[in-house]
Amino acid sequence: MSDRPRHPNSTSRRNMLKLAGFALTTPALLRASWAAAEQPVTYVGWGGAAEEASRAAVIDPFIKETGIAVQIVSGPDLSKARGQVMSGQIEWDVINTAGFVMTSGEEAGIWETLPPDLVPASDLKVPMRKSSAPFMQYAGVMAYAPGRSGDKFPRTFKDFFDPDNFPGRRGLRTYAGQTLEMALLADGVPPQSLYPLDVERAFAKLDKMKPHVAKWIEQTQQTISLLQNGEIDFSFTYNGRVESARASGIDIDFSRDQSLILTQYLAVLKGSPRAEKAFKLISYFMDPARQAELSRLYFSIPTRISAKGLIRPEIAARLPDLSNPNNVLMNDTWWADHQIELDRRFKEWLAT
Repeated sequence: MSDRPRHPNSTSRRNMLKLAGFALTTPALLRASWAAAEQPVTYVGWGGAAEEASRAAVIDPFIKETGIAVQIVSGPDLSKARGQVMSGQIEWDVINTAGFVMTSGEEAGIWETLPPDLVPASDLKVPMRKSSAPFMQYAGVMAYAPGRSGDKFPRTFKDFFDPDNFPGRRGLRTYAGQTLEMALLADGVPPQSLYPLDVERAFAKLDKMKPHVAKWIEQTQQTISLLQNGEIDFSFTYNGRVESARASGIDIDFSRDQSLILTQYLAVLKGSPRAEKAFKLISYFMDPARQAELSRLYFSIPTRISAKGLIRPEIAARLPDLSNPNNVLMNDTWWADHQIELDRRFKEWLAT
């Protein structure tokens, strides 16, 4: 070993190699980062009529106006979003999903914080969240075929759960959310007292109803097609789906006496290299004129107060009435805490 002292400013051969390697790799890293930022913004939606309406009302005009490319994929899954963020391999940018999913994602820290000036708070029916923007509401409704049912169809969830007075084959969804609410409302729980849900009471009501359910429906499009094909007489579905089917000539309508009101949110995956462009897309979704156009195409309920005056009267007349005291706004916070547990229990109950 040499006793020769090293000068404090001297650089070893190993350090020189490290510096050289860093100098070589840094441009490559920067190029990769720039390349990622220049890729299209990926928007994750739900497919079907909702996606077609979002494309026509918002995404295509956004591309034309800003020059920012957007690609659309379907299937906004929370576990996939979490996996992308945890691995740093971000494929999605803007995700469109339900409020309780957004709440779970916020608790996990997988969404970017939205710009505070994205939307004026005073012009919103539903408050902004730190990491997600409420861009539309819609209704879970009871659909029927007027040509077959005439005036004898369920108007409330109590009616829907009353096969003696309203005979017919029912279709319900295969997950707990919305179904438990329906059961409790049918059992006489006042809408304003629904939460926290009395889970045991809900399952007891479902036990009585189970033999009268002809189809347990997993795919949303089947809530319409099974009714259209005559395999069921009454279906729990969504107002936008019904309106799209009506527009195509299908014999279908829904009761406006009672419904469940759901809110859809938009968020940006944490670490997205295209976050600034993604924020611009969300801002465009929140524009009153875009929301009014989305309402025209899909009969969604705008979250911007100023959008109301932009909606045609004939469209407004078909929208669910948020002021109806029989309607229930889904409690996303409650479901964020209970969804995994209750979905598991519900699937086990279905299998028995």
